[in-house]
Amino acid sequence: MSTEQAIRPGEGRRAAFETRDFYLACFLRCAGYELLSLRAEGRRKVFVFQDRPRRRDDVIAFYGDAATVRPQAFAATIKDMKGLLHNG
Repeated sequence: MSTEQAIRPGEGRRAAFETRDFYLACFLRCAGYELLSLRAEGRRKVFVFQDRPRRRDDVIAFYGDAATVRPQAFAATIKDMKGLLHNG
């Protein structure tokens, strides 16, 4: 089962990208992706982002260790996202 999924826009919906990968979600936030929602899927959470044309390249760069974000921003985002998981 994949941890990522692109959602095509429908009537009244924007294109979205979903992931269950916490650290990818943190990276995407640091890279400027808009977090649209966080939903429960059993015991796990799914992060839903506004999709972008470059998203596939950004995800490949993340998993290929070729992406860069500011380290302090990444650390702060991890803290914020953990708070969202536990309190949201």
